[in-house]
Amino acid sequence: MPEIQNTNALLFCGDLCAPFIIHLLGRGYPNPIHLVLGNNDGDVAAIIQNLHQYPHMQLHGEYFRGDFDGKTVAMNHYPDKARELAKLGIYDLVCYGHNHTLKEEKIGPTLLLNPGTIMGYHGGKLEDIPAGFLTIDTETLSATTYWI
Repeated sequence: MPEIQNTNALLFCGDLCAPFIIHLLGRGYPNPIHLVLGNNDGDVAAIIQNLHQYPHMQLHGEYFRGDFDGKTVAMNHYPDKARELAKLGIYDLVCYGHNHTLKEEKIGPTLLLNPGTIMGYHGGKLEDIPAGFLTIDTETLSATTYWI
């Protein structure tokens, strides 16, 4: 997808599911990839082992904090923890995953985002749902949704 290839970094909000995902991401996207753990990460030891092959990928554990184009960004897998981060008012953007539901909202000055699911499946409901992803314009903090 050219929309992904034209970005400067990729944030992955958890649920890696299996170690082979690291190879797909690492080979498919050349820029920095920041990952946090979720509740469906399969064999974490093998995931970490696979990461050694891709110096542009970094697993941050449960929380990520970074800066992109002067914007402060935080990421956690869980909506409740991400919401608490957003309530602090110190981040421009907070991202989360877990429930696989695309959502965009403002909490004070912070944009809180769930990019949905790139896999196209809702594990809690055990049903297929639209697959998609978001890109963020860090200058304007505007999100664009792409459906696969």
